Amino acid sequence: MIELTEALIANLQEKAHVPPVPLAAMVRAARNDAVDFAQLVIQDGYLDRDTAGDILASQLDRTYVNLSKTLFQDDLVALLTGEIAQRYRAIPLYQLGDAVTVAMIEPNDQKAVAALENLLMKTISPVFSLKDEVDSAIKVNYQSVQHVDDLVMSFDLSLFQSGELSDVALAKLLDSRPLVELGDSIILLALKERASDIHIEPKRNEVVVRFRIDGDLVDRLFLPKEMGLPLTSRYKISSGMDITERRKPQDGRLSFVLPLRTLDLRVSSLPVMHGEKVVMRILGSLYTNTILNLDKLDFSPEVLRPFKTTLKYQQGILFVTGPTGSGKSTTLYAALNFINTRDINIVTIEDPVEYDVPTLNQVMVNDKVGRSFKEVLRSVLRQDPDAILVGEIRDTETARIAAQAALTGHLVLTTLHTNDAVQATTRLLEMGVERFIVAPSIIGVLGQRLVKRLCEYCKTEHRPDPEELRPYFYWREGAELPVFYKGSGCEHCGGRGYAGRVGIHEFLRVTPQIREAILRESHYDEIMAIALQQGFRNLRYDGFKKALRGLTSLDEVLRATASLEDV
Repeated sequence: MIELTEALIANLQEKAHVPPVPLAAMVRAARNDAVDFAQLVIQDGYLDRDTAGDILASQLDRTYVNLSKTLFQDDLVALLTGEIAQRYRAIPLYQLGDAVTVAMIEPNDQKAVAALENLLMKTISPVFSLKDEVDSAIKVNYQSVQHVDDLVMSFDLSLFQSGELSDVALAKLLDSRPLVELGDSIILLALKERASDIHIEPKRNEVVVRFRIDGDLVDRLFLPKEMGLPLTSRYKISSGMDITERRKPQDGRLSFVLPLRTLDLRVSSLPVMHGEKVVMRILGSLYTNTILNLDKLDFSPEVLRPFKTTLKYQQGILFVTGPTGSGKSTTLYAALNFINTRDINIVTIEDPVEYDVPTLNQVMVNDKVGRSFKEVLRSVLRQDPDAILVGEIRDTETARIAAQAALTGHLVLTTLHTNDAVQATTRLLEMGVERFIVAPSIIGVLGQRLVKRLCEYCKTEHRPDPEELRPYFYWREGAELPVFYKGSGCEHCGGRGYAGRVGIHEFLRVTPQIREAILRESHYDEIMAIALQQGFRNLRYDGFKKALRGLTSLDEVLRATASLEDV
């Protein structure tokens, strides 16, 4: 344990600026444990993890590793059992040279270090990580397909035969430890593989569990068909649905508790041919209080500079556009972090709230009780806001209120489903908002997509056929063709050649010339022509630049921007 000394409190307080009353409460709650104190400071939004971790690690003369930003080598993790990892509250990360880096809560515990070296049969390099990070990492990274299969084998499947499982028997089974553990293990496995969605699909002879990873659906588990009803019912009851209703679609919400945070999952059930299909969307990030930073989201400088400049405006409406799952919420929260200071009032209106940020005032929409976007937005305008995040513009009335708010001294950040950034200037008109409101209210539009990121371990140079490049690139006769990259597939990326995703962006500054074009009822093509003359570059242009940098492949860029073929 790191002792909570006056000097350490002062060191943390110098960075955190916690007011005296909450500071005293945190000191009492920490009970002389510096790590517990630091986690309270992080939890209440006064300090980011990296800063707090570095300060604590310096007391131990160790390095801090934020486990949300590191890679875990599966083969090294497997060298310890989950029970051993929990006993020592330590988890192997990666190997550099002959030494294995191991994240520990107490990296200076020499007995624990010696025991781990004996178990791993390797020299270890202990680093410091926060308690909730280590505990969550152990829980997530010691999940496997084999573990799920072992759980399934422990069930007496004869009890689940069609027609033999009554509602009373099902209700009793739902709270049984094996079924609860199976349901949790599937979610933990999805978190380990960084999936965004979990699909439970009953088929004629089996139940298929698929994960959406980096935008692609991947088959991960094949369960006996008898597990379909108990498993889907378990998720339904956990998310507040009626398990006796199997003929109608239902929607719910599930809270999944981990040491690091409570994750929310949006759950949907749909009657299909052989039972009920359940899809769960994992909302937000596993790592709570992760302060999103615009500078770390792979923006190109030509996009980031004007975007940051526009965010400094005190009034106007700024759109982020893109399809579902294109990272709009991540960008908006990074934008809020860029402008967030203690002297302004920021309110978010969302359905659902995807990132829990203590320093923001966050409102969750609930249409069932009359808490719609437009109703909440009207109320928020009476709350003296400086900046407002509206999760999505869904109807004409919300669009009109948001635009009027932007004209009356508020910065409004919101999303819109359009094909590109320029289209947002005409979409509000199509929704019925008047031109004299639209033209002066919009200050900028960021368009974005997500493309697969090439695996850093197996990407290699790739020279496409010149004919493939000719529609998109021009080069002088005799000039060397550009070099791109592709992934060959390896154990680190599961043979896919890709690991993670990266954003491609376009940013439209709404200039006086564009406002004038909107007012004189110019069509999309005319506004696009003005934007291009003023330096606008579309998503495909940014994608090509990132492909040339080796962040993604040419094929991925062309796939993600296929809808812009005629732009």
